[in-house]
Amino acid sequence: MRVWLKSIAASLGFDDAAERSVREILSAAALRSAEVGLGSSERNVCPDSDFGFIDSVDDGGVALAFAPQRRGVEFIVGERLWIAIATSRGFHRGETEILSRWSESASGGGRRRIGLRVSIPMSLTHVQRRFTHRVPVAFDLAPMAMLTRLEGDPTPFKAPILDLSESGVLVRVPISAELKLDLPVKIAANFPSAIPSFETTAVVTRTGSSKVDGCVSVGLHFVQPLSDLAKSIRALDLRRGNRPAA
Repeated sequence: MRVWLKSIAASLGFDDAAERSVREILSAAALRSAEVGLGSSERNVCPDSDFGFIDSVDDGGVALAFAPQRRGVEFIVGERLWIAIATSRGFHRGETEILSRWSESASGGGRRRIGLRVSIPMSLTHVQRRFTHRVPVAFDLAPMAMLTRLEGDPTPFKAPILDLSESGVLVRVPISAELKLDLPVKIAANFPSAIPSFETTAVVTRTGSSKVDGCVSVGLHFVQPLSDLAKSIRALDLRRGNRPAA
């Protein structure tokens, strides 16, 4: 009978070895306070330091602590999302469910941690994504992007570009822009020098805080990587490195 029950459980996805493996990954992630991300799109979810980290794991689920600077979307109890957990090489990804809000007082009178409790994923897939080199561009190039939503209000609006890689950009937008996770946008980026201007399609992969009041930072991932940017970004790095000290 026990063998029959185990075979039924395995067919439904409840495999003991797989469950132990997931718990081991999550426990190790909690020990190192691994960065996490949540999103509705399996393809676009990735770890995000502006979101938060894994605080702890127990039989009741996984406690995710929000980053202190986090702002943005609210989550609904019962909502099913994808979770991404950072590793030294890529990240683990799996499906989870929002169970409840979570909070815990810090030891020694520190800041109270708040966040979410989510279910333990039935399985985790390791994604060996190569994170492309990003460079800050706002301080010397001051580039500007024109963004157009491909869903909803199609009115274009300007957004300063903060950093750049061949796979995406970080921009600053007003909170009122309400760029939701996974929203597709058209981006037309205008650089005054060093980097060629370009136009492409991207999706919103993360939102975070901004030093400018009334604004948020938004990460945009290009649908197709712009490989030609890599050479220009490396050249920009070299040019900056060769500048004489002030």
